[in-house]
Amino acid sequence: MTDRPALSPELRAHVERVLQVRAPTGPAVSAGAAFARRWFKPTFSGLERLSHQPALFVGNHSLLALDAFIFHLLMHYDYGRFLRPLGDRTLFANEQYRNTVVELGAVLGHPDVVTELMAHQQDLLLYPGGTLEAVKSPEQRYSLMWGNRYGFIRLAAMNGYTIVPVAAVGPDEYFDQYLSGAEMEQTQLVQWLIAMGIMPADIRSDLIPPLPAGLLGSPLPKPKTTYYGFGKPITLNAYKGKAISRRQQQNLRQKVEDSLEAEIKNLLLLRERRRHKDGLLRRLLSV
Repeated sequence: MTDRPALSPELRAHVERVLQVRAPTGPAVSAGAAFARRWFKPTFSGLERLSHQPALFVGNHSLLALDAFIFHLLMHYDYGRFLRPLGDRTLFANEQYRNTVVELGAVLGHPDVVTELMAHQQDLLLYPGGTLEAVKSPEQRYSLMWGNRYGFIRLAAMNGYTIVPVAAVGPDEYFDQYLSGAEMEQTQLVQWLIAMGIMPADIRSDLIPPLPAGLLGSPLPKPKTTYYGFGKPITLNAYKGKAISRRQQQNLRQKVEDSLEAEIKNLLLLRERRRHKDGLLRRLLSV
């Protein structure tokens, strides 16, 4: 059995609270799932590759991170997998944000918290690009921006967890941008959001989100037909309890990246082949 670090009282309370949260049910969930299916016409490919074992689902993040909510909702409602999304520490520092997302299943992405949840055999959802991918420019669509992040590889290996690559095509095009993040930083709106506690006071300038332009220029996302594709699970049970070398971390992360990039390309091709199935109105509203 893998030794687990002793949690601080604060992190212990967070884990206990998270584990008490069960998959949401009821009319609101049904309505949300129905809207997502109707609006985005999601297609899932590679479902036969899904492991029945608990896993760390790793994906490419989209602009403004709406993809995480939709994928999380549909996986629970349509496929019976309640994934717990791992959130950025900067965002969890905001009490209003934290209280809202925890009730939806989200978790602080702290290594000790992740280790504890893996010990409890939980399905987890991670976007290693984090906020950087969620505020990227249109030119960076479908790019993996993981920088020097290897922690998720170390944690999955140490706990013998399975990584499931999951690619998404469509969410990066839900919104255009009126103003880039750099331009937004100079606006009074951002200063007001910080003053109201909606945005962290110490937020880095490169993490400030752009001003989105969705359907007909509104905040509503465009009805882009959306595709999700699962890569072959990467089982790390052979590394359980071991501290892996830097080279092993690089090789394993590259394997995850290669799988995701291949799935993104496959989904882009699949979308092109099926483009004629979208109605004229959907195509016009998605421009």
